[in-house]
Amino acid sequence: MCAEEGRHRVTLPSGTLPWTKSCFVCGEANPHGLQLRSRIENDRVVLDYTPRDRDRGWMHIVHGGITMTLMDEVMTWAAMLAVRGACVAAEMTSRLKSPVEVGQALRVEGYVSETKSRVVLTESRILDGEGRVLASATGKYMRMPADKALLCEDDFSWTDDTIHPREILG
Repeated sequence: MCAEEGRHRVTLPSGTLPWTKSCFVCGEANPHGLQLRSRIENDRVVLDYTPRDRDRGWMHIVHGGITMTLMDEVMTWAAMLAVRGACVAAEMTSRLKSPVEVGQALRVEGYVSETKSRVVLTESRILDGEGRVLASATGKYMRMPADKALLCEDDFSWTDDTIHPREILG
């Protein structure tokens, strides 16, 4: 994955990203969470997920909040990789194009479209097994204040075969 840093292009490592203990999406110690792992593939942050019964909103359709949460996860990681620091969402806009169904294998992708001085612009999409776009989103992410970012460092987990948090957070 490459991210613009001013006028310099930075090449980022490929592989599995670290995760946290507490996050709803990637937190290994969150008993109510999804406990997913994201990875870098080419120029995108990617995760795979098959929604469960408890992710439903109505009947067989996945709740829109779960759909948006998945896209927020990959956009957050993309922003963090672009600025080499912890980021938080400032604004997200989603478009649900087709129902996301319980039991449907999904690929969620996120990437940076532009890095500005104070905000990182991101995009995401959810694809089904045939590559059809079911949902898309755009986001604006900002660097987390330094004192809050330090608190995040203790929450990261990784193994020898994942990207070390220092490679991401600088």
